[in-house]
Amino acid sequence: MNNPTNLPPVVKGDADYRTYRPLLLDNGITILLAHDPQAKHFAASVSVHAGASSDPRALPGLAHFCEHMCFLGSKTYPEENEYKQYLAQHGGKSNASTSMSHTTYQFDVLADHGEKALDIFSHFFISPLFSKSGTQREVQAVDSENSKNLVSDGRRRWQVLKSLADDEHHFSKFSTGNKFTLPASASEDSSDSNGNDESETGTQTTDKHPLEDILKEVNNGKYDENDMGEFVRAALLAFHERQYRPKNMTAVMIGPQSLDELEAWVVPRFGQIPDRWLNKDDDGEGKGDEDGDDATSENAEKWRAMQRAAAQLVGESASDAPPVSILAAESVEHCSAFRPELLGGKWPVVLTTKPLQAVRNMVLFFPLPPSWHTPDRSPTSILSHLFGHEGPGSAFAILQDKGWISSLSAGNRISGPDQTLFQIQVSLTAEGEEQWKEVAKVIFHYGKMVCHVAEESFESSEGDAVCKDGDNELRRIWDEVAALDRMRFHQTSPGAVYSFASSVAQSISKHGTETCLSAGSSLNENGDTLPLKELLQFVGQIIPQNCFIERCSDGAWKEMDALYEGKESGLENNGSSNNFIFGKQTEKWYGVDYYISPVEKEDVQQWETDADEATLRLPEPNRYIPRTMELCEDLPEDAKVQRIEKPIDPPKLIVNKPDGRLWWRLDDRYALPKASVTILLRTATAENKLRPTGADQSETDLRWDYNSGTSMQSNFLTNIFADSLAQDTYDAYLAGLGWSLSKSSSGFTLSCSGYSDRLSDLAIKLLTDFCHTGGSGDETFLKQSHFETTKDKVVRGLKSYFESRRADSLALYYRNLLLSSKGEGIESNLELAEAMTLADVAKQHDCIWTDEDMTIEVLYTGNVSQKEAEAFFGKATGIIERTQSRVLQKRAGPTNKCSPWVPGPFERRLLPGEDLELHFASKNPKEENGAVIVTYQSQQPGFKGKSLSSEESLKQSAAIRLLCKMIKEPVFNELRTKQQLGYIVSSFYDVNYSTRQSEFFESSSIPTATGLGQPAPLASSIDSLVVYVLSKKEKPMEVANRIDDFLLNFKSRLEEMSTSEIQDYADSMAKALTKPIRKLGTEASSHMAKIRMYAPETLIEGSGYTVQDLPWDNPEVLAGAIRKLDRDAILKAYDSLVVKKESRSRIVSFVYGKTFPLEIKAKKPMPRGSGDKSSASSMEELMTKRKSLIAYDPSRSYPKDSSTLWKMFGKHKTTMRYAVAAAAVVGVGVWGTVAIKSRGDEKKHK
Repeated sequence: MNNPTNLPPVVKGDADYRTYRPLLLDNGITILLAHDPQAKHFAASVSVHAGASSDPRALPGLAHFCEHMCFLGSKTYPEENEYKQYLAQHGGKSNASTSMSHTTYQFDVLADHGEKALDIFSHFFISPLFSKSGTQREVQAVDSENSKNLVSDGRRRWQVLKSLADDEHHFSKFSTGNKFTLPASASEDSSDSNGNDESETGTQTTDKHPLEDILKEVNNGKYDENDMGEFVRAALLAFHERQYRPKNMTAVMIGPQSLDELEAWVVPRFGQIPDRWLNKDDDGEGKGDEDGDDATSENAEKWRAMQRAAAQLVGESASDAPPVSILAAESVEHCSAFRPELLGGKWPVVLTTKPLQAVRNMVLFFPLPPSWHTPDRSPTSILSHLFGHEGPGSAFAILQDKGWISSLSAGNRISGPDQTLFQIQVSLTAEGEEQWKEVAKVIFHYGKMVCHVAEESFESSEGDAVCKDGDNELRRIWDEVAALDRMRFHQTSPGAVYSFASSVAQSISKHGTETCLSAGSSLNENGDTLPLKELLQFVGQIIPQNCFIERCSDGAWKEMDALYEGKESGLENNGSSNNFIFGKQTEKWYGVDYYISPVEKEDVQQWETDADEATLRLPEPNRYIPRTMELCEDLPEDAKVQRIEKPIDPPKLIVNKPDGRLWWRLDDRYALPKASVTILLRTATAENKLRPTGADQSETDLRWDYNSGTSMQSNFLTNIFADSLAQDTYDAYLAGLGWSLSKSSSGFTLSCSGYSDRLSDLAIKLLTDFCHTGGSGDETFLKQSHFETTKDKVVRGLKSYFESRRADSLALYYRNLLLSSKGEGIESNLELAEAMTLADVAKQHDCIWTDEDMTIEVLYTGNVSQKEAEAFFGKATGIIERTQSRVLQKRAGPTNKCSPWVPGPFERRLLPGEDLELHFASKNPKEENGAVIVTYQSQQPGFKGKSLSSEESLKQSAAIRLLCKMIKEPVFNELRTKQQLGYIVSSFYDVNYSTRQSEFFESSSIPTATGLGQPAPLASSIDSLVVYVLSKKEKPMEVANRIDDFLLNFKSRLEEMSTSEIQDYADSMAKALTKPIRKLGTEASSHMAKIRMYAPETLIEGSGYTVQDLPWDNPEVLAGAIRKLDRDAILKAYDSLVVKKESRSRIVSFVYGKTFPLEIKAKKPMPRGSGDKSSASSMEELMTKRKSLIAYDPSRSYPKDSSTLWKMFGKHKTTMRYAVAAAAVVGVGVWGTVAIKSRGDEKKHK
């Protein structure tokens, strides 16, 4: 048959150039086809409208397990890795996820290979294998994934929240699963290779499994050792038959193919997906059932009995969760998972959890009615806006001014057809934690203020459900929010096809195809549609009696420990009738302890008092909303439509002065009223300190040297600035403008992006505020309250660093500490942070402006004319010049003579044949896994650009990039799928950069420029291959051996690989490198990275380079080189990088978890197959080894004569200013340096 039905057309935004075709196939599956003429990839996604909420109570994690199993082959494509191998070979990737309500599968691949990939993908749903061997092995992967999650604070707190829910509610189900909940066959060893049973999973393997009673009933009171695993497989098949029905699926396919071609691909394939449940009897048995893998007559009957029992078990839970469609949800009754009678009988109560990270979080939870069926008119959307606002008069502003909080967010923690759980989350300062009850009071009072305003508005509307009359504030706010939503919808261009497919597949299941893109965008909303009656109902429930509060901090935990010390039965139960006892509880699946305690009546009474309306008020009108959406008048007509396929022209250098440069590009690809401006203050003061040089230690002859204290002060500076501007720039964030201030080795970078109309105003304001030093009547942003907030956050983060990180994160930390960090590590940074004062930061702020060699680099791109860019540049440089002049006038004494030194990213070089090992124990008390990260560092400097690097570097970089791509899928298939070493198994290409360091220039053999002391360095690019595994199955040393074995055997695979397969890999990688950029922000970041890195090196006067020598076309050059690679070139690169012990440079970083702890004897053993080695298992040994490593110096085979370049520097001292921060791309450090003013993730909750 396969006669699809056309569905109503999709509502799309003005900037959406895609075309759509929604279809309903005969078998019931809903399909959306999308034609994207600009796409280079084809993507597809299938979302099944069933997730963990549909798991049988006796088999938690079954939906998640089914997700894993679907990838392991089909009857048409039985090889387990055929799917992933095909995608890897043709530039693709895949993923899947299981939520409480959905299971979603997705992939993308180069467009020319879309049909074959779709055919493999479709058969996962037509005829999946679900083999017995695959089932037994993949349970290990599920268990490894669960083990990985045990050290995540977010996961741990989520499980505690589930434990507070009604046991009969679908939300309470454990979604991930593990080896206990999904028992493998007894032939699979239930303990690890060290003889250890499950640990830290709450429920131990010695507990009775719920399946035992079922199996006894099935097998007349007995069952053998293999029956558990067989029943799990039977349940897996039953779940798939029951839930993976076509009418329970939505699918999205998108690519450059025409809609007709996409339909020809999709309909015959997805039309084959059978509705297996239609052929089933009431007991779940059907005529076509198979008898299993080893079907003797006795086994066949036993298998059929298991099938019937499994089908019944799955069927009992199939309707636990309500339907996700908003049409069906209208008839769903409100059924909250959280009720007072479950937690002591009377609210509020306090939930106290102990985090692994040093956080101080407080969350107020409010169960509310569902608003699932009104996505555009949901009362929680305006509640989120009001409670989450950060402008003057908001709850955030009041609490921040008191020094009690550092952040506040509001939104739905849970949103479903049957319930809403609204949350208001704050991050507390040390003082705020002491005053947590007062913090809660302000929030409750804000709710009362909103409620009072809503009541007045409702009364003025004469009781109508919709407010139609009166110019009240709530109406203005609703109209403003709706206008911003519409603006965002119509002025956002399409993104990547990969993420689009999965998100829209889920959206269709909820909203249908017609509004799958526009739902929640308020297209038909304005001030007259304010849902005032519903708002009043919802805000009336933001009260203490409908609230439970989570306190998550070490301090709160200690309070509870002291309160309940020696009390076996806890405190009174508030009149609960379900024998609830206050005190310490333990969550079942993660084994997380928590406390439930009542709130004193006096505190509740304080929370219920009337609001102080003198300080709390609704948001003012947003002054950053764009006045116009017009495109620049200088833009030619043909550029006023989107042309993503058009090659990107590099920005033009329109101002080139000794103290500053302006780069500008008028966007001619996106046709959107958006722009991006980046201001780089090139200064060595960001991370370095002047010190005297020479034997007399003269204070007038100085040199810049890296200084950890200076770097930490700069980190404080950027974070204080973000904290101080939070209130003032929140309206800008709401109006689509984002900004960040960051510190790197090159200096300070201020970035602003968004709608072009008011962008320059915001950037000038931010730059002006950053330049205010407090002198001459300036009001500086450096306030004690913001300093204390920043210091508290930094110190807490450093203190909990080791105790809260996963093993693989720590392994990477120790590797980077050895190879690329200039600092002394977390412990040293903690000492610096604890000793920091506001005076230290203020002194560093002044020091920035005393750098007379500071230059400004501005990139202005997007919907902006050259005239506007030049005017902005003039204002920006004027602000900086006036600040420098003011600060320098205050400085007494002679001008320092500073030797020019160009700071930048840094990497140490491993010598050829060097093999280093790092052995450290995880300090995370919950970490079961060990980690192994193997890094092969290339001895050949990497490719920087065709004018800056040799052909040899280009060929080597191209080969290493291709090798990393070729290895990725086979290493996953071997170590993850077959050997099941752990859930995290991966490999990747790593590139770092390094500038020549001061010790290099102190060598007498290096030519120096007369009068300048030392020449400016050039940058190196360093290529590396990285393989890493997170595992609790084997000892880390054995994992390293397995990695070694794989890499050595992989050479044979390269030797045997067909020429066509090699070419497929090369072609897919070349296409990926040259895939068109879709977003202005990505384009601007790419251009700025090249300017930051290479402008000092190429634009020095007399160098022979021009602006065209900046490597704007690196992707195209690399793509061409990759396509030219043959087998010999690839093998040569692999031999030198990996195989030949005398030439390779390798570092292996081991971190040991609880399952296989680090032993003293484990310090010296080495993996098989390696030569001369050295190792470190303490910080002292690591730092000693680090001192022996030299900096990674640039290649000697530059296309320009380096000695000539040094002489040029000597002749042009003024242009030496540009050499400050040559190649300054942010290096790998040990503490984050970016303070980003972007709060989107804090305001929205999935």
